[in-house]
Amino acid sequence: MTFQRSLTLLGPTSTESFGKELGRLLKPGSILLFHGEMGSGKTTLIKSICAGLGVQSEVVISPTYTLVNRYSGNQEISHVDLFRLERSKELQDFDREDLICEEGITLVEWPKLIIGMLEKDPLLHIRLEYREEQVRFLEMESDASHYALLFERSMLKDNPGEHKDLKGS
Repeated sequence: MTFQRSLTLLGPTSTESFGKELGRLLKPGSILLFHGEMGSGKTTLIKSICAGLGVQSEVVISPTYTLVNRYSGNQEISHVDLFRLERSKELQDFDREDLICEEGITLVEWPKLIIGMLEKDPLLHIRLEYREEQVRFLEMESDASHYALLFERSMLKDNPGEHKDLKGS
């Protein structure tokens, strides 16, 4: 079964509240793959997801030059950014444990080179698209039953088309 949802995030408060809720709903072993152009909001959403997992958002920075950052919150978090890599062969220098938190949460920006090594894992694809200043379109999709509860309980169920800026709620 394929789970899918899409919504429009209207403003940073909307993105923050959505990301925090998503973070709170993630189970150990979750691997989220973030797709989108530069400036589409991937790192901003990841900061909010980490906040939902008990990590202060100021600590979360994109690991563009280090490739991987680890954070400790309610669960261990691996934040991977593969923007600088051009070939999947460059990943051969890393063990799986260097990139993936088997018992925690893994968040991957620019994932196209790593997808091949994650074929048997529960993947949640998140696509972000810049629409206009302060407006992002988000699509989530997964074939993994690992995320069934997330799709059932998420605010996306209540409002599949649009998530308005919640003014701090």
